[in-house]
Amino acid sequence: MKANNIFKMIAKMDRYRYIIISPIILTLFVASSSYAGLFGKGEEESLRQQAVRYWNSKLTGDMITCYQLEEPAFKKAVPISQYVKGGNVIYKDVSVKEVQVDGDNATVIVELHYIIPALGSRLVFPDTVKDKWKKVDGKWFHHMKIEVPKYKRKTKERR
Repeated sequence: MKANNIFKMIAKMDRYRYIIISPIILTLFVASSSYAGLFGKGEEESLRQQAVRYWNSKLTGDMITCYQLEEPAFKKAVPISQYVKGGNVIYKDVSVKEVQVDGDNATVIVELHYIIPALGSRLVFPDTVKDKWKKVDGKWFHHMKIEVPKYKRKTKERR
């Protein structure tokens, strides 16, 4: 009989063990899923935040912030004074729709609505653009193709 009581106690302990261990296992599972999600999606989320910051700055006309988010190679080629003057579009609405990361390069799909004041119209144009981004030293920067015209330097003749 005593052996039978021991088995009953073990059976009760097994039930309690599952009651006690189940929440612990569930907590560990949820935590590990969150942890994996954080690092699996971390690059995309980091890029999304930078892209939203960039395009919201375009929307509000904050060209200084936009310039800061341009990649370093672009900033070396284009001075901020030239960059700030380049705004020939007024953005009325922007929305980051999708982020696609491929190593240190990425594409951000952006829906935007804008006005071109030079046309003399208040017509709002809708568009969807594939915005390019590059990761430099662990940070995401907007990538703009650099087309610097090669000017022939006029030299003065010395007499």
